[in-house]
This record gives sequence, C-alpha cells and structure tokens, in this order.
Amino acid sequence: MEISNKDLFTQFPDQSKVWLYQSDRAMSKEEISKLESELLTFVEGWAAHGNQLWATAKVLNPYFAVVAVNDSLVPPSGCSVDASIHRLKDIGQEMGINFFNRMNVTIQEGEEQRQIHFSELKAHQEALIFDPMISSLGELRAAWPRPIGKSSFAHLVG
Repeated sequence: MEISNKDLFTQFPDQSKVWLYQSDRAMSKEEISKLESELLTFVEGWAAHGNQLWATAKVLNPYFAVVAVNDSLVPPSGCSVDASIHRLKDIGQEMGINFFNRMNVTIQEGEEQRQIHFSELKAHQEALIFDPMISSLGELRAAWPRPIGKSSFAHLVG
C-alpha cells in the first residue's frame, strides 16, 4: 500500500515542527474521529506566551496522530509544548490509550500495519517503519513510512 503525505498541511512550510504521537493499539474509526476533534480544538487555542500558535493536527492512521506548528511565525515555548503533552495524556486517559509507550514501534509489511516491540526490528528488516522521531513536516511528507535502515532505528538492525 502506497502512503503519501506530500499533500499534508499544504498551508504549512516543510520546516514546520511536528510531534508524532503513537497509540499503544490500533484505534477504531470512532476513536480516530474523537481524537482528531479533540486535537483540533486544542490547537485552535494553543499559545506560547500569550501568542497564538499557527498549528494544526490530524490522525494519520490507526496508530498515529500528528500536531504541526509553523514555528517560523510564533515558536512554541517549553510551556506550550508541555501543555500539548498534558492534553494528549488527558485525552489518552479518557480514551484508554497510551500515547507515550516508547517500547513499541509501528511497522508496515505489505498491506498490514502493526506494532512490535522495538527489540523485534531485526526480524522485520524489510518492513517500513512509521518513525516517531521525525520532527519536521518536510520529513513527514517525503519519507514516512520509511525503510527501517533509513530510520532513527537503523542502528538496531545494522
């Protein structure tokens, strides 16, 4: 299955900052809709030192949500980033989803997307990985998912 993010958030430049939040399980269509609605409501009021951030959010697949901010207009502050993390934790608690389990990674083999423990990556070297360490919108648009060997997990399979 070909996944393209090249048209994601077209009003934002490639250097925009992104935060990827991976769920600990596949979300249902209802959960995806609720999460996206909650995130969009959050970013509408998201500010840094009283200045509105130019931000947006989207659920990309059953495992990942992204929050993006054009930090060339108003850069996010530590407090604003903390606020987004706290909001995701609250949403996760309400929905029974952990967005902060760093032990699992989401891979794609053929048409199937699934999660595995990061220690199992060596057994799936031909898979694509949804690298949660991507931090710019340009990277997300150009190479997500990407081969494990070209990801931040390459050292685990090399």
